[in-house]
Amino acid sequence: MNFPGILEKRDTIGITATSSGLTRETDVIKLENAIKNLNDIGYKVIETDNVRKSEKLVSSSGEKRAEEFYSLYTNHDVKYIIAASGGEFLMEMLPYLNKYQLEGKNPKWVQGFSDTSLLLYYLTTKYNIATIHGSNLGGYGRKEIHSSYIRSIEIISSEAESVQESYEMYEAIPRHWQEGQEFELPNLDTKVEYKNLYGEKKVQFAGRLIGGCMDVLKTLIGTPYDYTQKFCNQFDEGMIWYLENCEMSVTDMYRALWQMREAGWFKNANGVLIGRTRSKETVHDFSYEDALHATFDGLEIPVIYDIDVGHVDLQWTMINGSLAEFEYEEGKGIIRQRFE
Repeated sequence: MNFPGILEKRDTIGITATSSGLTRETDVIKLENAIKNLNDIGYKVIETDNVRKSEKLVSSSGEKRAEEFYSLYTNHDVKYIIAASGGEFLMEMLPYLNKYQLEGKNPKWVQGFSDTSLLLYYLTTKYNIATIHGSNLGGYGRKEIHSSYIRSIEIISSEAESVQESYEMYEAIPRHWQEGQEFELPNLDTKVEYKNLYGEKKVQFAGRLIGGCMDVLKTLIGTPYDYTQKFCNQFDEGMIWYLENCEMSVTDMYRALWQMREAGWFKNANGVLIGRTRSKETVHDFSYEDALHATFDGLEIPVIYDIDVGHVDLQWTMINGSLAEFEYEEGKGIIRQRFE
């Protein structure tokens, strides 16, 4: 694996809009807050031209987004790239990004989640470049940066093993969706409980970490940009998959997971971690757990769900490509990640 260098104070962070741009008043304020907050903790920040643009759900054409991302990636001053936002159509970048030769370039840390996870996944599976599944820029743009978002900066600022324990509470009702609360820190209102699909009280597994938002990862299957099997098959230690569902129904989620399984994505898996979601409503008599059983029964691997990953704060920082170990015991979890 290719791990970018550690982040140091006074390094430059690049912001680009790989999917949606920021034009709404509250989003622009968050952008300005994020720049100030990152400056205050010791980093320089630059942004590409498309960050403050948006039309038809995207900041610019797929070609332009690839070009602006590449401009940051090849800028020697930039050490860390954070996506301005998630969105809907990041996949439009891939045909244009595919023409750039990132192999052999000094790797940069690239971070985001939701639609951005498609870019991270592509970079890791094609080029063996470690990437960061963590907050898009908005997470840094509240009144202050929450400790869960600072965690990603801490992890890439050291070569030491990172250890993250499951949180005690999470935010079931998002405060920042409420008028007048857009810049407040998460309101932690619900107890965290990790669940084991097969009922074991304690499990442990290790492997190379890979995953992201399944809503968008599924779009790769059957395209020239799916490097999953080639990536996974190179690691004798096997894989840990983490996946999360943003807004798919239970039936849509099962279809996505079925595609992944049939495409061979889970052949080298030692375990699967499924993030929390608000899209759990049973369809007729087909439940969320039914979807997980229908996908993973017979693969004989542990499946832990409702973990601290995804669109429900708080979330862990997951380093695609890291060597990871996960432990579960009676509703709690610990993940360790190493850059090797």
